[in-house]
Amino acid sequence: MNTTGFNRRKFLQMGSTLTVASTISPISYGASLLDNNTLEFMGSDKNIRLFSNENPYGPSNKVLDAIAKNANRVNRYASFHSYSTDTLKEKIANINGIEQNQIIFGHGSFEILCMLTRTFGQEQDSIIVPATTFNVTAAFADRIFDHKVKRIKLTKEMDIDLETTKKAITKNTKLVYICNPNNPTGKSLLAKELESFCKQVATPSCTVAIDEAYIELMEPLKKLDTIELLKQKYNVLIIRTFSKAYGLAGLRVGYAMGSSETIAKLYHESYTFGGLIGNPGIVAALTALDDTTYVEAYRKKNSQVRACMEKCLEELGLKYLKSDTNFMLIDVKDVKRLKEELVPFGIAIFPSGGKHYPTWARISIGTLEQMKTFLNAINTMKWLKS
Repeated sequence: MNTTGFNRRKFLQMGSTLTVASTISPISYGASLLDNNTLEFMGSDKNIRLFSNENPYGPSNKVLDAIAKNANRVNRYASFHSYSTDTLKEKIANINGIEQNQIIFGHGSFEILCMLTRTFGQEQDSIIVPATTFNVTAAFADRIFDHKVKRIKLTKEMDIDLETTKKAITKNTKLVYICNPNNPTGKSLLAKELESFCKQVATPSCTVAIDEAYIELMEPLKKLDTIELLKQKYNVLIIRTFSKAYGLAGLRVGYAMGSSETIAKLYHESYTFGGLIGNPGIVAALTALDDTTYVEAYRKKNSQVRACMEKCLEELGLKYLKSDTNFMLIDVKDVKRLKEELVPFGIAIFPSGGKHYPTWARISIGTLEQMKTFLNAINTMKWLKS
């Protein structure tokens, strides 16, 4: 294998600083438009999945044990038991110092993002979103209401443009969606700027939905305390999930926290029974919330692998965005070609830079060994480094 421009030993040395947490042990992207051969490859556990931003280590051992011990309850609905949606709601409320009527569950955060469309998107231009983001709410509005959603382009630095968003708000605006950190860029907003934006925009007539799917992976000092904004009666809706940092993507447990009035509106459009969460998901989520050391261990481990990735990408001369998440947006010049040429290496990616950034690929951060495989693979592609 050609090693010009990339030294395998150097990468191993950079990775030697990684401390492997003993509690972390190894264990799709929405792919409805992909052909069967692609789905078979991308879905294989034998291949390296660098496209769904999953926790590559799986949930903690405590969570796995709890799921196993309660497996005999899969014949029961998730009610009338010590592990129930009400129990989970109570725990989340206690952790965040809010009332239980300020919480709603979803089949992952995806379902909640769809609820936003049905709740706030019935009028023309009533929703504002970044043009490059996790585009569920806007795409769903286009599909079911067949009218425009205001999409605001990112800044030259590929940040969410809060100033332009603010200027775009009219009396018709019912919802502003902000993904922080943003997907697919991985960049987060400055806490003071987001706080100022919310205090000006999150009024009784306009809800600011802050999608915090990757919030647990941010450096603590960079985070905005959105819960405090909620307690101060600003009309914010905070959306979170157990799919990413907690390693529970397959169990589909998401939730949102907001004012009791906003949550009541979402319930009116939810059409679900207990948020469509099964017993294993509830047991896993309850246990995961207690296992705080696991999430912190994963955050640090992910940060260290990401730092190694950054150094190696710089050595290879590839542009990338600084990320606060478990994925990175990289300018690969030809995403389709890269995707095809990674197949022989057993690596699956998915084009995700969007129409505004067609040469950029969002690459999930896997284990150290997986990222070594990825970097060694792209090092063989002379066209990528030219």
